[in-house]
Amino acid sequence: MFLCHTGWTLEQISAAVSIGTPIILLLWFYYSQRRALSKSYFDNVPGIYGGFTEPISDQSKEDGRIYSGIIMNIRDIDDKGYFKGEFDFAETTTDLVGNRIEYRKLIDGVYQFYGKFDFELFLNKTRHPFKPEQNRTYVGKLYLVDRLDFDFGNYEIETYLKAEFDIVHYREMQTLKFSFSKVYKKDAPKLPPSFVLNKKIGLNFEPYINLVNTVFVGHTRVDK
Repeated sequence: MFLCHTGWTLEQISAAVSIGTPIILLLWFYYSQRRALSKSYFDNVPGIYGGFTEPISDQSKEDGRIYSGIIMNIRDIDDKGYFKGEFDFAETTTDLVGNRIEYRKLIDGVYQFYGKFDFELFLNKTRHPFKPEQNRTYVGKLYLVDRLDFDFGNYEIETYLKAEFDIVHYREMQTLKFSFSKVYKKDAPKLPPSFVLNKKIGLNFEPYINLVNTVFVGHTRVDK
């Protein structure tokens, strides 16, 4: 009726409908596909990640070799890409006592975080999982926070921020690359400026096993 009152003829209305309908259907298909594909991606993000890092402790003050690493647990993620969890950062040095190697912790701390990944659509094609340039890559942010059990009676997320990292997720490699971006508080923990973490897949020969046995000496508090 509105189109008729504007002076459009039935033929013009019919033509407009015939043009508009495919566009609407195309938009509906795009958003429905995007929603389904983003859910598939986000569902794959949570899990345990680990990797060796460059030591930040002063090597010159230690007699043995320093091992440094991070184990991260992304516990959950919503349909918009917001996630949360905690990670364990440790540095351990080895000392030779008699004929026995002993491990001594130099740094050990558990930190809570939240963050967000941005979803992008990629062409469906075969990709080599061990060639980063062929991987589907997604960018995001990770924010270290004082706590995750926020006081909702006096709630401002900015109050809890400590530091910020940029993330690149290599989907086929199941690898996260972190780069330090910003500090919010003077008491923010000292961490490596960049590091790479690989998702734990449950194989006995994966790097995660060596990480747990050397840096964390068989004990970490976040991988359960």
